[in-house]
Amino acid sequence: MIRSWWGLRGALALLLSMLPVVPAAAQEFRGSITGTVSDHSKGVLPGVTVTATHAETGVATPVVTNSDGAYLLPFLAPGRYTVAAELMGFKKLVRQNIQVRIGDRLSLDLSLDVGPVAEVVAVHGGSPLLDASSASQGQVIDERRIALLPLSDGNPFTLARLAPGVAYTGDLKFSRPFDNAGSSAIVTDGAAGGNEFTLDGTPNMASSRRVAFVPPAGAVSEFKVETASFDAQQGHTAGATVNVAIKSGTNSLKGEGYWYYRDDALSKNDVFLEAAGRPKAEMSYNRYGGFAGGPVHKNRTFFFAAVERLRDEFPEPGQFTVPTEKMRNGDFSELLAAGIVIYDPATAVRRPDGRVERQPFAGNVVPADRISPIAREYMQYWPLPNQAGDNQQQNNYLSANPRQDDFYSISLRGDHRINDAQSLFVRYARNDRRESRGAWAGEVNGLRPIGNYLFRVNDGITADHVWTAGRQSLLNIRAGWQRFDEPNVRQHEGEISPASLGFPASTVSQFGPSQYLPRFEIAGVSPIGENVGATNVHIIYSFQPTVTRACEPFAYTG
Repeated sequence: MIRSWWGLRGALALLLSMLPVVPAAAQEFRGSITGTVSDHSKGVLPGVTVTATHAETGVATPVVTNSDGAYLLPFLAPGRYTVAAELMGFKKLVRQNIQVRIGDRLSLDLSLDVGPVAEVVAVHGGSPLLDASSASQGQVIDERRIALLPLSDGNPFTLARLAPGVAYTGDLKFSRPFDNAGSSAIVTDGAAGGNEFTLDGTPNMASSRRVAFVPPAGAVSEFKVETASFDAQQGHTAGATVNVAIKSGTNSLKGEGYWYYRDDALSKNDVFLEAAGRPKAEMSYNRYGGFAGGPVHKNRTFFFAAVERLRDEFPEPGQFTVPTEKMRNGDFSELLAAGIVIYDPATAVRRPDGRVERQPFAGNVVPADRISPIAREYMQYWPLPNQAGDNQQQNNYLSANPRQDDFYSISLRGDHRINDAQSLFVRYARNDRRESRGAWAGEVNGLRPIGNYLFRVNDGITADHVWTAGRQSLLNIRAGWQRFDEPNVRQHEGEISPASLGFPASTVSQFGPSQYLPRFEIAGVSPIGENVGATNVHIIYSFQPTVTRACEPFAYTG
């Protein structure tokens, strides 16, 4: 088994040696450090071991400089690093607190002093390093800003609006983590079209150019809003690219729990409901969750998990128009004052001039025997007016129009350092939204005749493997799968057989197994009934192999 593995490794290394040099992976969410090591006479130093060690995980990434004294430390997770350079005959140089951010390509040149390697020259602090190797412009929102700045409903993407050149075009009321359209509603530098969202380097998109998964704020390491993506690794949109990195565990076990609660007693009644003398509508808000991460094996294996649930209920009051009790029996005499006359279609005759003339119903009353039995059954599912309307009986029903959302999200990640040459991580994310809204009529005769019962379910998996395949080749393979599902379900709440409305068997058969109140659009009246929504499934498969090759051996260790 071992022999076959090394045979595979050798064959792959040979294959990589024949591949052309390619740049860093598309949507790369990690950073890199590159530079040259020299002595004080500016002579380059080959064979220097340069090691970057993550401050919180202790994971060390070593490389060896080539004949030009150059080194490259790629695929570094965002965070603080200590960079050390060692060569026999020179003092060991240690640079501390090097901050690597998402998508950074930092340049760090090192200079060694002659002396025993046991003697250490430590450099603390210093000016922040500039990213001079990338053409992309943007704003990094780091973990500290996410933790300290106020967030609408705990949605970290609301901070994307702080990036220069970004304008928000959505409704500020709908910035919750399950408001996919509201979270995506930014325009960059006036560019037309949508934006691109990635999560750990893989696509994170729903249909209609919306973000799919919005992680809890505590799960985000940092993200970058790239507003001028001139780098070749970016594409697919003229708008912004929002590149998000999920946290990984560290050598310290740590976590956090939270609960945000808004009691109904703290809320005042809606101004329109109060003016009409109606009782206060239900209004409540609960958002709770937590995250935790730590080591399974120090400096090698780590876990991270985050969960969140949000339950929100509030009114969206509105005025609607329903048939009066007289209208349900064919009596439209209340409309005569507004000059509305009901004509009998059965009396239509064509005049010599070609025009059609009909006679009005006496008193604006439709005879009982002229009313369809289906219409009679259908009428019982409209609520009765609860306020006076105008002379056309418009706006005669005031509704609190309650809205409810129930949402949860899960994010799980595992990181493992196999050896100095290989590392990998796997991340799974899921969120589930159930929304009930638009049921302005309430329950009428045991049925909610109108309303939208919405489902949105999102699942995503990302796996990433980095492997030093030889002295010149570094291979990164990243694969992702994501499914954003808006399933075909009954949008109203309650079941009714179409046969009970009096439809003939030929019509009932068209409903199939569905049991719902069909929708009729009647001019001048707020409609009831719903259509069955169409299934919307948006699946993205991604496979991103990236080969980084040096023109001559960089001598990656391992």
